[in-house]
Amino acid sequence: MKQHLMFAVVMMTAGVLYAQTTDSITQAKLDSIDAKMKMLQLKAISISAPKPVYSMTGEVVNYNVENDETVRDLTAWDAIRNAPTVQVDEEGNLTMRGSEQVEVWLNGRPTGMKGEVLRAFFESMPAETLARIEVIKNPSAKYMVEEGKHIINIVTSAKLRTSELWLIGLSGNTRPYFSPWVSYVRNSDRLKFNIHLAGSHSHGESNSSGDATLTDGTDTTSHFYYRTNTENARYFGDLMFNIDYQIDSVTDLHVNSFNLLQGDYNDRMVTYREQWDYRPDTVHYRYCDSSDSRFAMLNGSLSFDIKRRFRRKGQNLKFGGVWNYMFNGNHYLQQRLIVLAEGAPTTALPENYDRTNDKYGSRNNVDLSLTYNHPVDSNDALSFRIAGRPFGDSHNRRDICYLDPTVGLYSITDTLRNSIAYYYTKSLSALVSWRHEWARTTLTVDLYGKQSWLHIQNTGLFPDDTLFRFLTFEPSFSLTHRTTGMHYWRFRLSHNVNTPTGGDLTTSRIYSDDSYSTGNRNLHSSYTEKATVSWNRYFNEVANLFGNRIKIAGNMGVEAYANYTSGGIESVTASTPYADEFIGRVITYTMPMNIVSSYKAGADANITYRPAAWASVSLNASLYRSGYAVEDEPMQERTSWNIYARFWTKVAKLVNIDANISYGTPVLGLYTQEQKAVSIGLGTSATLLEGRLSLRASISDLLNNNMTSTTVAAPTYAANSSSHLSSRYLTFGLTWRIGKLDLEWQARGGAAGQ
Repeated sequence: MKQHLMFAVVMMTAGVLYAQTTDSITQAKLDSIDAKMKMLQLKAISISAPKPVYSMTGEVVNYNVENDETVRDLTAWDAIRNAPTVQVDEEGNLTMRGSEQVEVWLNGRPTGMKGEVLRAFFESMPAETLARIEVIKNPSAKYMVEEGKHIINIVTSAKLRTSELWLIGLSGNTRPYFSPWVSYVRNSDRLKFNIHLAGSHSHGESNSSGDATLTDGTDTTSHFYYRTNTENARYFGDLMFNIDYQIDSVTDLHVNSFNLLQGDYNDRMVTYREQWDYRPDTVHYRYCDSSDSRFAMLNGSLSFDIKRRFRRKGQNLKFGGVWNYMFNGNHYLQQRLIVLAEGAPTTALPENYDRTNDKYGSRNNVDLSLTYNHPVDSNDALSFRIAGRPFGDSHNRRDICYLDPTVGLYSITDTLRNSIAYYYTKSLSALVSWRHEWARTTLTVDLYGKQSWLHIQNTGLFPDDTLFRFLTFEPSFSLTHRTTGMHYWRFRLSHNVNTPTGGDLTTSRIYSDDSYSTGNRNLHSSYTEKATVSWNRYFNEVANLFGNRIKIAGNMGVEAYANYTSGGIESVTASTPYADEFIGRVITYTMPMNIVSSYKAGADANITYRPAAWASVSLNASLYRSGYAVEDEPMQERTSWNIYARFWTKVAKLVNIDANISYGTPVLGLYTQEQKAVSIGLGTSATLLEGRLSLRASISDLLNNNMTSTTVAAPTYAANSSSHLSSRYLTFGLTWRIGKLDLEWQARGGAAGQ
């Protein structure tokens, strides 16, 4: 009977009581499960609600590509163009707020790629494969990158499985310049490897002219005018490789190498000069200098680092090293011919010559560093870095030999101008950094100290053998604040020390034909105080404009700064008060000095408007005032400004169009002003054949205005000079891709989440 008993289930539904039998229980359970499933579906819908295109996560600004509907059918490279504060030029070079110190990462690991290779790699990847692009302008210690670096981390929604990509390219311009290159890129779960090999040949021509007046402070001692024409045929060879290997889940090895061979094999320079000397004799003469030279240089770097993350508390350790090297040789055949001399005693004229001039140089530096980051708790972190240069040297040598007509050989040495210079450096430094985070505010305090040694060993007519020691401390303080409305504020104070170099301190003189340069043993370190406050806003919203609702996306920012330097080291050109003891006439000399003070204060503003992922307009402007104060002289001051505008769009989701223009007013230096002309550039590019072929072409300096003029107004030296480089030329490039990236649709984590 019990199985037939009614099981009463009382429910209240709209105020009505219901009773159910056991036969209806199964249906009730099904209804309950169905209701729960509907609730789960509702929850899923609410969780997957569209995110904003721009968002902020701590110190990271996110461009959420997966939420940008306008990026469909575009490439990952197009998406990178739209990342906030990121600028891209026609050759694929990335900058952030004018800085070229940018590392591009892929899913939290460095790619080691740049320029054409970087561009070609991400052009082969659809934008739909990206989840977001993380822009990290001031990375904290957990990212384990060098100070001053910025990070652009590309986070994919598709996993990159083992894949290979060959890139074959040719670039050049109508100067002419030709550069074939080839790159190989391999990606797997644990290994990222790329190698790039390029060569080039170019031919260039430039012209310059100027005049100068030398005085003793009250009267003119000499005056000259010159014009120079230069032609060169140049070659380059470029080899780069990058290895990023994940040893295990917490340890990474990164190796990077950059090697560049360059040189001139047919360099021709001719200078015509007319001069009037008034002391010690009145002389008017003209002469022609000509030189034919060959030049070769090999320079580059080899670096490595091992990064280890500790699972429990988030500590990480990085050990790295870098070897920078440079070797060069320069061989000149130089000739001078006096073409006019009016009433001049032969003792006052510069001598005709036929000589060889050989210069050799080398530089080797080895630097090591150990960095440890220790999170104290959820809000505080400490970082420690010990670095040192156990070995560093710079070597320069010059040998000048004149033609001996009796034997027909270049065997007569120039004891005045021949020189050998050695500069040895060592250093040991330490950095302690404390970082504290509140909900939206971050405070960072750094203290940097460095002990360095400099040993000068110069031989020749002006020997110098001296050891110097420098101990410096550089504290800094920064405060950042982020708001829910995508405002980003940053305030920074720093104290920087600039120590003299070996060339600044040596008593050795390096003579040319009509001047010499030397150091200043009385120099001391200079100190610079810097204060910066900046504001950035990232926006993606709808606004009413002239009665129409339009979408506004982009970013804007303003940075105000003030720098003050006391005892700044500046190179000063002056004339000798009397006839030089070795040349026999009044000549110019160059020497570094600690000027009393200098300052620069102003503001930089930038705005980028992006109506869609296929178009953007950016404007950068700078307004500042600078000044130099020299003892017993009135302060030199000037207000300057410059502006740079750039437009980019993609037509029919196929053809890229770039246009840019820049202009600035004269820039003040110590006793100098430098003016550059307006510059306009146009470019276009396209990717064809399902992404296998990329073509680009651009016109640089449309008005052919690459002119620079400089004015010098020192107490005993006044000069005007200008140079013009034919810079209106057509640049072209093509890239052919073999292979493809093998994608597996699977979400990946970003750098911010590591």
